[in-house]
Amino acid sequence: MPRTIAIAALAAIAIGCGEAPRSQEPPRTPLASRSPPKRLAPEPEPFNPLAAVAPAKSGWYDASPLLFALRPALRPVARDLAGLDRLEQLPLYDLRLALDPLAGTFDLDQELYFTNRESKPLDEIVLRLYANLAGRTADGQPKAPRVSFARSGCPDSICQTRVESPSLLAIRPDSPLPPGGRLRMAVSLRGLLNRIDASKTDLISASIESLLSLGKEGSGDYGLLSVGEGIALFANAMAVPARRTEQGWDRSDGTAIGDIGSDDIAHVRARIELPWEVQAATVGSVASMGRATGADGKPVRVLQVAAPLVRDFTVVAGTGLVLDSRQSGDVIVRSMYRASDAQAGARVLDTAAHALESFERRFGMYPWAELDACEAALLGGAGGVEFSGLIALASMFYHQQEGSPLGQLLGQLKVPGLSAMDEMSASMLEFVTAHEVAHQWWHGLVGSDSRQTPFLDESLAQYSTILYLEDRHGVEQARRMADQNVRLSYQMMRLMGMADGAVDRPVSAFGSSIAYAGLVYGKGPYFYQHARKLLGDAAFFEALRRYVKAWQFRIAPPDGPVRELARGPKEKELLALSRRWLREAHGDQDLGRADLAKLLGDMFGGAGQGLDADVLKQLME
Repeated sequence: MPRTIAIAALAAIAIGCGEAPRSQEPPRTPLASRSPPKRLAPEPEPFNPLAAVAPAKSGWYDASPLLFALRPALRPVARDLAGLDRLEQLPLYDLRLALDPLAGTFDLDQELYFTNRESKPLDEIVLRLYANLAGRTADGQPKAPRVSFARSGCPDSICQTRVESPSLLAIRPDSPLPPGGRLRMAVSLRGLLNRIDASKTDLISASIESLLSLGKEGSGDYGLLSVGEGIALFANAMAVPARRTEQGWDRSDGTAIGDIGSDDIAHVRARIELPWEVQAATVGSVASMGRATGADGKPVRVLQVAAPLVRDFTVVAGTGLVLDSRQSGDVIVRSMYRASDAQAGARVLDTAAHALESFERRFGMYPWAELDACEAALLGGAGGVEFSGLIALASMFYHQQEGSPLGQLLGQLKVPGLSAMDEMSASMLEFVTAHEVAHQWWHGLVGSDSRQTPFLDESLAQYSTILYLEDRHGVEQARRMADQNVRLSYQMMRLMGMADGAVDRPVSAFGSSIAYAGLVYGKGPYFYQHARKLLGDAAFFEALRRYVKAWQFRIAPPDGPVRELARGPKEKELLALSRRWLREAHGDQDLGRADLAKLLGDMFGGAGQGLDADVLKQLME
């Protein structure tokens, strides 16, 4: 499922809060040879190793051809690392996707190879289409579904299918599926991409939108199935098994706060058709790229993609995109961006490669053969979204703010400090990029229940980003950037009059997006900082490496990292520390309360204390 980083600090930027970084361009240190930027070009279609994946002669699929998309060292041991008797016990999504970013449409035919891994028979399998949960109109009403079920059935057996809602399809086999039983299901989907206006994708516009939505739940629409600025993001649009609870299949829509989707791991084989002039990056690795003729007689680009042991599948596609890459060990790191955003695109590649190196050293091996970082038009205060082996970063961070329409307006209003926003944008882009790379471990490799225990991956990803900043810029600058991007989320929540509270709780217990961001993103990460001080570096990082080894390619329990950190002579102190930071309300004492006038002064200098009411009034009108 997609993971989003909510930028609560955008509201602070909108009212002039935050400290500008001391250097816009981070110092570059040798990492690996860097290839020059190049435009994506068609390649002749080679032998396709994925042809043998499904169906096999046994009537089921063979996962082994997919494993070339893993790092070589992991391919022979992937089954054991995932705790499986056979890799084919995991679901396989066999996809045929026709995606047209230019027309804003897609057709998806999917077959799902499903094994009942429960201890009791299943009368039905419930599939969710999470893309139809997100999005509300200006007056708070749900938007019309953008995706529809065209056909559904079971190719090898008799089953009954019923569309219960735009986001829910129930499939009932002729007889209950026993433990270990297999069922192949086919679903055809048709959909439209939401079109994002370019006026909503600059930093100032997003900041004002964030300010106006403070205290509200939010729409839940981060632009995960949209096209904006010529870039399409296809995500959250497959029909996937619903969450399982003690009561059975979860049919509830829940809250729009946090991440929406499935946390389970699966394999994907995909055949993707795109207009010939469109380039793309995907979760997984491309086995072959070729040219074919579409139904309308026009040439299409055809990608054959393998994505083993992933928690989601997405495609980022558009025209006029540039690809920059470098090698980090045996992992290919890529940055894909619009040609006009080359400076930011290079910065993203630099950050992603160094973050990968930093986190591998501290936590263990990154599992996939590639890591793609892609520019995309995101909404709803999302600075970035993480998928398995691919991260999408908000285009608002790629643009120069002074030249944007709202930037020109603020310049006419003679708002001081505008030039610093480009520097702040560069700093935030670095932070968000590292955060999303951290998610490759915390939820990508080590899964967790993102609805019941959202802090488990989000708070740890935030703290991991601080570790990257220490490695890259030193402890003092890491502290300053953490104050600006982490602590400020908590302080902004308190400035808005929202109460401190427990970090460790389900998303349904947070009343608003800013409370969720303030506690999960702003307060929770500091538990790990204090645990590190208590245990010392050797014991702290060894515990996190144990956590990875125990739960890679699985779903970790709610106390997963705390359990590992508490092993040893300081168990009682560590558990007391976790209670204080994760379940109790000491945030004001531990993190401090923010002073609005001071924050404005930090941004605008001596004039800041007289700007708050006037600037807010002008921005809100």
